[in-house]
Order: sequence, then C-alpha cells, then structure tokens
Amino acid sequence: MIDTRPLRKDDDGVEPAPPWLISMGDVTALMLTFFVMLFSMSHLKSERWDEIISLINTSIEPSRIEEPPPASDQNISTIVVLGGLSTDYLNRILVEKLDRDPILRQARLTALQEQVSVSLPSDLLFEAGGDTLAPGAFEAISRLSGVMAQIGNHVDIVGHTDPTPARSEIFKTNWELSLGQALKVAETVRQAGYQGDFSAFGMGDSRYRHIDRRLPEEERYALARRIDIVFRAEAGGQ
Repeated sequence: MIDTRPLRKDDDGVEPAPPWLISMGDVTALMLTFFVMLFSMSHLKSERWDEIISLINTSIEPSRIEEPPPASDQNISTIVVLGGLSTDYLNRILVEKLDRDPILRQARLTALQEQVSVSLPSDLLFEAGGDTLAPGAFEAISRLSGVMAQIGNHVDIVGHTDPTPARSEIFKTNWELSLGQALKVAETVRQAGYQGDFSAFGMGDSRYRHIDRRLPEEERYALARRIDIVFRAEAGGQ
C-alpha cells in the first residue's frame, strides 16, 4: 500500500526525497558496480598482452636492448692520441744535444705546453736566397736527425722567411722559398737515416708580425729567416 500522505517539510522548508527514489539510487549503484566487475574480469587481447610482457622483460633485462643503428655511414670514430715524451724532458734533452754542435748550438729553443721548437737560422743552413745547403749544414742536420730518432715524438719541419720579396729564379714567392727550404731539411733528415714520420710546411713571412716589435728591424728580419723543428707532445707515427 502506497502512502499518499503529503511529505513533511524539514526545518529549512525543503521536502525530503520520497522512499522510492532512495531505493532506485541503491539499485543504480549496484548495477554500476556489477558492470565494473564484468569489465575488470574481461580478457585482454593476446597482441596487447604480448606487448606488455615484452616491455616488462626489457625493463628487467636492459642488456637485451638492441643498440640503434648509426645515423650515418660517415660517423666519425673516436681517435686516441698516444702521448710522447713530456715537453719539459724534451727541452732538457735538446739543450744537452744541441750544445755539442757549432751550428746547432746557435738554435733558439722555445718550450710551450704542447711542443718544443728548435729554430735554426736559415742564414746558417742555406746559401742566400735559395735552398742550397751551406758548408757544415748537412752534418748539423744529420746530427739533429739522430736526436729526432731517439725522441720519437711527432715532428713538424716549418720554413719561414722575412718580408723581403723573393728574388730567386726558382722561388717566385716567399712561400715557395720557405717550403723549398723546409723540404730540403726534410730530405736531408731522411738521407741521414731518420725513419720516423714528420710533416713539412712553408709559412713564408706570415709569422713575421709575431716577432717582438721592440727589436731593431734588422734583428727581426734575422729571426724571421729560420727553419723550425717542432717536437709535438704526441708520439710520432699516428
């Protein structure tokens, strides 16, 4: 039997919900819970399950991750440069060895952090304006090649000139003259029996501006005419 009596209002003047509405809300909540349970008990697709298992295995065993292929066939490989004798030790050896030769003892030694440079005056090694060796120069370069063989560091042979334009029929420019003189020293070093690797360069008068400007011009010109035997910090043959 349905109660048809009018509902009483509460103290705020709002009528309370009828009893049937409360029962309907409970039934709706039970049905929602039932469908949620059905969905949770449903089976996953096999493809999706296999994908999940694969991801779990990968996270547990990271060693199984395949390395990605290189982005380019021309990737630069890592190069390990082997070190040679320290520059401090090189400087002490060269001071001792060069002092025994009348020509080599006139060389200027410059020790830097990464290299030691032996600067030989071109006026002592070559006839003026060319690449013909002066008397005694072959013996001096031969003794220097023996020192190079004992050290084993990488060597650069670099020719320099002063700013005076070249006047030789063979060498039209200062760059050609400096390179010709560097190659002559390199050839003599090889003839003396040095079997190590080295490089030869011609710098012309491009380094003249680095010479101390406070010196007289004649002295700066003399310092500019030279052959640098540069011993680098890394070992030769790399």
